[in-house]
Amino acid sequence: MNTCPQEHRRDTCRRLTRDLFDVVIIGGGITGASIARDAALRGYRVALLEQDDLAYGTSSRSSRLVHGGLRYLEMGQLGLVFESVSERAALARLARHIVRPLPFVFPVYQGDGLPLFAVDFGLWIYDGLALFRNYENHSKLSAAEVGEVLPGLNAEGLKGAVRYYDYQTDDARLVLENALGAMEAGAEVLPRCRVEKLDYRRGRIVQVLARDRITDEQFTVRGRVFICAAGPWTDEVLALSQRPEGWMRPAKGVHIVVPKSRLPVDEALLVKHPEDGRVLFILPYHERTVIGTTDTDSHEDPGALQASGEDVRYLLATAHAYFPASKLTPEDVISNWIGVRPLLQEEDEGAPSSVSREHKIHVRSDNLVVIAGGKLTTYRRMAAECLDQAERPIIMAGGPIPRGKGLTSSLPLPGSVGLEADHDLSKMIADLGREVGDAAVGEHLALTYGVRARQVIDLATDELCKRVDAELPFIWAEIIFAARFELACALEDVLKRRTHIFYRSRDQGLSIAARVSELLAQELGWDDVERREQLNAYQALVAESRAWRDDPCFMEKL
Repeated sequence: MNTCPQEHRRDTCRRLTRDLFDVVIIGGGITGASIARDAALRGYRVALLEQDDLAYGTSSRSSRLVHGGLRYLEMGQLGLVFESVSERAALARLARHIVRPLPFVFPVYQGDGLPLFAVDFGLWIYDGLALFRNYENHSKLSAAEVGEVLPGLNAEGLKGAVRYYDYQTDDARLVLENALGAMEAGAEVLPRCRVEKLDYRRGRIVQVLARDRITDEQFTVRGRVFICAAGPWTDEVLALSQRPEGWMRPAKGVHIVVPKSRLPVDEALLVKHPEDGRVLFILPYHERTVIGTTDTDSHEDPGALQASGEDVRYLLATAHAYFPASKLTPEDVISNWIGVRPLLQEEDEGAPSSVSREHKIHVRSDNLVVIAGGKLTTYRRMAAECLDQAERPIIMAGGPIPRGKGLTSSLPLPGSVGLEADHDLSKMIADLGREVGDAAVGEHLALTYGVRARQVIDLATDELCKRVDAELPFIWAEIIFAARFELACALEDVLKRRTHIFYRSRDQGLSIAARVSELLAQELGWDDVERREQLNAYQALVAESRAWRDDPCFMEKL
């Protein structure tokens, strides 16, 4: 990738306007990015257009877990569980630096619907579906052992627990790694580019009219087959077609972030809400703890959702039930994120949490392939299935016979190339820590960029090697790296998705936003007016994320 972001973007737009693409993908979340990578590896000429930043929507606002779906086992969806645990194992190998094992504790209390022996039996099935090749197979804990693992956990009525392993990830980075891998394989990827029209000829889409949201210029992109991978925006894209369809039943999921010092957990918890029995997570998140998630129907713009006071109260109630001594208050909530699950409409619709996480693919006669639904863990398999179904229409439109099918099952993502085992990663962590003189920063760089961390350090002068925030391991060189090499176009892109400063900093990055904007202005060619607009937009974003605090109903309930 060209180190001059403006020049790289101009070159990309030129190629998008000039060339004929075998596959044009609308949507830059995990599904679109993984389809782009797989398609490029198959030898297709690929274009990916994303109306906002990569991973802007659902794909940066999940629970950030790569998991087998234990609760799907309870729903009897054995096929989905088997598929999930298989893909979990593949991602742990292919994205070793950002898909990391995490122990989960499932406490069982007197009066719970399932006794401890039944939960233990269910975990044996879970291990069996993984062919007993988990990071570690599950174990049963006594009440006393649970107290040692999770000090402060409510002991009243506690019968014991099971401990098992799933994986934690950085969902936005997982998308970025797929997009970078797609570009390495020859795909054209353009964020901040909205598709505004689908142009038809004889009943088939032949090109899209797109608008560059940075320059406000319009241009057309020609293609043989077009893939809609727009997540919760799927119906919006389909509305541009001559055959609009309604696929989606979006559901809002809210997570809140609190200091680990106030809710100290080193292992994840799978818990049930005290009011409605829904399954939630309490997750370790670096120097913070995350509680999530809610699950409610949503008819709002997926890009403009805000947490309500009731959402925060609901999640705090979970912490109060399981860690009563923590006495968390609204003042402890540092940040939150709200994602929209792209659930599919079903004929017999119950609560959102009961809706299947299966995906659906439809090859339409107008040259449009639609993929929606699914879950983060199975993204790679979804992409492969989508392209398998799109193969015939591509060939019929004059495209090539694909080569290299199945390569995504063996080729690591860019940051994990050469990391054959965990000891390779451990060695890199130690080496980077010594080189930068800060073990925590070294670990952060390794577990964020993998082997690409070397490029970050190459940018790190004495000044740029310093921490952005004394409490967090991010360094200033990462800001420049995000602009030059990671397609970041806005202040929000850097502080929310290339780093997690928006979520992890106690002031959500407000104290350093001006300095970050200055660095980005130098890299992205902003004038002072644009820099101030970026800074104002970010400050407004932080204010919006805190609007729940002014909810009078929330304060009354507390």
